Amino acid sequence: MANKKIMALALVFLLSIALLGCATPSGTYDTGQSAGAGALGGAAAGAAIGSIIGAATGSPGTGAWVGAATGAIAGGVGGAMYAQHMNQQMKNRNVAVQQYNYNPSQGVLVDVSQATATPSTARPGQTVNMGMTYTILTPNSAPTQVTLYREVRLNGQTMGQPSAIQVINQNGTFQDQIAFTVPPNATPGLYTVSNRVLSGYGSAERTSSFTVQ
Repeated sequence: MANKKIMALALVFLLSIALLGCATPSGTYDTGQSAGAGALGGAAAGAAIGSIIGAATGSPGTGAWVGAATGAIAGGVGGAMYAQHMNQQMKNRNVAVQQYNYNPSQGVLVDVSQATATPSTARPGQTVNMGMTYTILTPNSAPTQVTLYREVRLNGQTMGQPSAIQVINQNGTFQDQIAFTVPPNATPGLYTVSNRVLSGYGSAERTSSFTVQ
């Protein structure tokens, strides 16, 4: 029991550091600034993925620990593929409420309305800019912590370490962008991008794609 408590406290500590490293006053984040930050980002990504897997198996806590451990190992390498992250509000709560015809009785609304990958065709070593427009609305207008998740796949196989960045947003519609560098040894083909918003109230996902020549 004591060991479990120590492990839980250690995870909270690591995730707290990762959260501090991911956010800046300007809303931008450069994952290439620190290998350590990349490893912690990998742990956060792994924990987010592991929690989902764990919940499906009836053990979300265990899933988070397994995901965090594997994510931390790969984060130092895979995290360098993502850089220049920016998350900014495009519409305030009032405008978003009107757009979605939202009523507080509906509970929390989480939606991804658009996902893009530009350019649509790239070569190994080039940068693809991934965009995602999403909306968060809560009955009491409370700020909400969400994880912005990207996973690039070719033929069902994940390329590198997924990106998972935690932010705390006011209610409204936001535009999130992150740059992805295509690995020099990337296999030609059509790559799909899973763009997700994960929160304690629910999640939403939209897929985009680009072709590597």
